[in-house]
Amino acid sequence: MAVGAPIWLVLSSAAASTDGPGSERCRSLGFGPSLLCTSCTKLGEHVGKDSTLVEECAGCCTDEAQRASHFAKAVLDVCK
Repeated sequence: MAVGAPIWLVLSSAAASTDGPGSERCRSLGFGPSLLCTSCTKLGEHVGKDSTLVEECAGCCTDEAQRASHFAKAVLDVCK
């Protein structure tokens, strides 16, 4: 049985690294699916960059570049 333990640890840590925004783990930690990574950076300024909370936040956030929207055109209406 001792041989199976290291394999289980590797598999469980691989599963944990696939958590992302909106995952059950992130929701249970209190992070919503719209969490941006800049919020985690700001959190680190207050609780310390090496905090476990900041690491959990970073695992559940979405980078702003991934959320950027591009539009084919825009219309600007100016009322006088």
